[in-house]
Amino acid sequence: MAALLANAQSRAGHDVHMIYSIRPESPKDFLYLFDPKIKLYQVQMNSHFEKLQSIPKIRKILKSIRPNKVFLHSSFAGFLGRISALFLLKDTGFLYIPHCISFMRKDIGSIKKALFVLLEWIGSLKKSDYIACSKSEQTAIHEFIPFRICHLVENALDFASGAAITPVKERKNSIITVGQIRPQKGPYRFSEIAHLVHGTHPETTFIWVGDGDFQARRKLELSGVIVTGWRSKAEIWELLENARLYLSTSLWEGMPVSVIEANFAGLPVIASNCPGNIDVVENGKTGWLFETSEEAANLIRACLESPAYSEEISDRALSLAKKRFNLDRYLKDMDELINS
Repeated sequence: MAALLANAQSRAGHDVHMIYSIRPESPKDFLYLFDPKIKLYQVQMNSHFEKLQSIPKIRKILKSIRPNKVFLHSSFAGFLGRISALFLLKDTGFLYIPHCISFMRKDIGSIKKALFVLLEWIGSLKKSDYIACSKSEQTAIHEFIPFRICHLVENALDFASGAAITPVKERKNSIITVGQIRPQKGPYRFSEIAHLVHGTHPETTFIWVGDGDFQARRKLELSGVIVTGWRSKAEIWELLENARLYLSTSLWEGMPVSVIEANFAGLPVIASNCPGNIDVVENGKTGWLFETSEEAANLIRACLESPAYSEEISDRALSLAKKRFNLDRYLKDMDELINS
């Protein structure tokens, strides 16, 4: 989403600067994702020490650029960027896009959640508008940060990146998900569902595109899931366009781009009933939402045994995605915020 927005702004004639940090899972072709005219500044922000070191470095870069607008992508960038800009750039507009704000997490207790809220309050010492990527995220931000404006701009996709061409009924019996193997994405539930489906449909292939936590990856593989590791954008589109179903087992999301990609790839989506997923998937209309692993397994079996059952869903999801999640709509919404 950061590259999508920055590239579009650069093509529109804006002078765009990107401050970034490389993580172990960052794509190897990371720098080539950005328009050549964009000026890139690497400031590492991974370890606690690097985060502290980054504040004066970011501040120095901001002082030299003196931008009209600053977009802050992610909770880390939102905190470090705003702290770096305290008492600086009084005429600059700050727009903070958490991409699923930290206190929405479901794998933390009340004390850690309160700490995340406190950090957001501290970061808010620097005035900045929030941009939520889904209604669920906007509701959470309104609840805990009521003293800051929060706009809603839903995520989008550049449809030129891929297109659905193979009818669902002609695809392989494979169930796919794309993302980092971490608690948020529910890898243990994914492995449980794979185990349940293999009990009645052993020929079905389950694919996890991505990598991450070793123990969770091992559990997936022991359940018969093929873990591909990270793949290029072209390879991911090929895997999506050959799959029968997309399965999201996330515990929480902002607004999952991977599910939107599945819509554009013509994949029926079976997704956990969690924040973010419920903002993309209309149950029974553009996909299905489930509460338990058994319910998900039953939905998968029904789709495998009756392709017509899911083909109408996939056609409707693709049609609505083209209208709701297209790049032109996203850029129009962002331009209105930039010019306001």
